[in-house]
Amino acid sequence: MKIAINAIPHIRWSGIETFLHGLLNAWPLNDNDEVVIFANQISAEFFRDLPPNIKIRIKNFKKTSRLQLFLYQQIDLPIILWREGFDILFCASLLSPWIYKKKIITIHDAAPFVLKEENSTLGKIFWQVNLLFARLTSLKIITVSKFSYNELIKHLGLKAKNLEVIYNGSPSYKNNENSLSLDELNLNKEKLNYGNYILAVGNARPRKNLSKLIKAFEILSAQRPNLKLIIAGKKDWRMEKIINSVKNLENKIIFTGFVSETEKQALIKNANTLIFPSLYEGFGLPIVEANILDTPVVCSDIPAFREVAGESALFFNPLNEQDIAIKINGLINNPELATNLRTHGQLNAQRFSWSKSALKLSDIIHQYENTANK
Repeated sequence: MKIAINAIPHIRWSGIETFLHGLLNAWPLNDNDEVVIFANQISAEFFRDLPPNIKIRIKNFKKTSRLQLFLYQQIDLPIILWREGFDILFCASLLSPWIYKKKIITIHDAAPFVLKEENSTLGKIFWQVNLLFARLTSLKIITVSKFSYNELIKHLGLKAKNLEVIYNGSPSYKNNENSLSLDELNLNKEKLNYGNYILAVGNARPRKNLSKLIKAFEILSAQRPNLKLIIAGKKDWRMEKIINSVKNLENKIIFTGFVSETEKQALIKNANTLIFPSLYEGFGLPIVEANILDTPVVCSDIPAFREVAGESALFFNPLNEQDIAIKINGLINNPELATNLRTHGQLNAQRFSWSKSALKLSDIIHQYENTANK
């Protein structure tokens, strides 16, 4: 079966790329399958380390603007797929060739459609159009949690028979001998003591709720003056706005900007606690990453996190900075609780497997093997 993978729209490493890389890295061997990633020169670098049975075809763009990538995906890519007889296309996001019907797409969550501040008016229109074509032309729609599955049915009107849940997998870097130490990280030249900082990983979109976390940290800092907060996420205009608002805490809050996967691993591994204050998520992969790295998790009491974390996290009300501060402080004060969360974390991480997820996706794709050419 000729299986195409759409990596044309991707130009930065994020949760979507992590999802796609994890699935392809664990893709089940099948001598009858030909799996080809269609990538731009940036996204191709994300997949260089995949097994040799996964091929990469690179389209070099003079400028990887979103418009150029969009036009190529809508016009050139379908022509190539038709001409070369590909049986199916898998897209790891909602971005896909609109008129190409032999495809499976992924909607990670309903955030672009249910959260008012998630996108501009133009952005909302764009996602609605993508959703319209996805409903009309996709063979199947993948999502990443039971929570998102229910959200897509409730808010987007998708049919249960057209949806499948495929979880993110658990990272395999626990015993990675190449992991960095804190001393090797360049964090604004700050010197950190092991276990003397809490960590938040993610961007500065409103749903990430960093403003509440910072207010909670101000409360916490009064009790623990030596504790620092590290926020690891891209320094876009939203993050810069947050940075400018906390000048009074600039010696206690460190904004790293974008970090590599290896740097993120080191930050999580050596953190006192991973804090995840989001108001809305479809999955929450940093929870599982912290589970693997024996770092206790304190996170929002939202459905997706309850589903993903199970008993491996301490939950707080994300709208209440006092509750956030109390839960973090309570964990720091209670080594026995931290040990208990670490133990549950190791067990929890075993629920998530890239091999199982890749096999499930492969099975879904092969359901259409006999109908692909009809």
